[in-house]
Amino acid sequence: MIKNKRKPEQFKLITDKTFPFAAKEAYNSLRTNLLYALSPTNGKIVAVTSSNAGEGKSSVSINLALTMATAKVKILLIDADLRRPSIHKKLKIDNSTGLSRFIVGFETMSDALKREVFPNLDVMTSGPIPPNPSELLGSENMRIFLQKASDYYDYIIIDTPPVNIVTDVAVMADCISGVLLVTSYGNTTFEDVKKSNITLEKVNAKLLGMVVAGVENKKSIYKKDSSSYYTSK
Repeated sequence: MIKNKRKPEQFKLITDKTFPFAAKEAYNSLRTNLLYALSPTNGKIVAVTSSNAGEGKSSVSINLALTMATAKVKILLIDADLRRPSIHKKLKIDNSTGLSRFIVGFETMSDALKREVFPNLDVMTSGPIPPNPSELLGSENMRIFLQKASDYYDYIIIDTPPVNIVTDVAVMADCISGVLLVTSYGNTTFEDVKKSNITLEKVNAKLLGMVVAGVENKKSIYKKDSSSYYTSK
């Protein structure tokens, strides 16, 4: 498969009035399928990753969290990409406090959380980039935090680094309910996906499904990026 040259991501919030209808419906479908996939185990914690950088995982994380929040359930969105965080940039919120400082005890959860960024949606940004991302994410403090947070929130969405590049999502495998793998239409190859799946299988991480981002719906009047969702077998 020949990869197309990646274009700079055109990010829009699903709450934006100009957000394409077809893409909004795709996110609604994603929410429905995700909740169905989580229901057998009453899972609450979903890690969103991709095979490679620049495939749209952070945009999917944000808009999925927003879509779920519109169903009037309490959502926590965490930026656990402690190497190249972007959620604070996309949402235009402060990142001087956040996950990296909270996990090591430099600040309280109250300090680290951005509450009600949108109705029913709290956000914990990455905080300053630490020297040891994998160690923080795989720590006992991180496990305890997610356990306690899941008692308060209905669902937790975690944006994590690309699984084919670093091991961060792998070290969190025993703390999460499952993984959504974001792929980029025309860029992510079958080999990329296969490698990601092998990595997740090695740590017994449940692959909930795959999101294909950047699909143009040529049958629609909207010529913007959309997303498709496929549940895993």
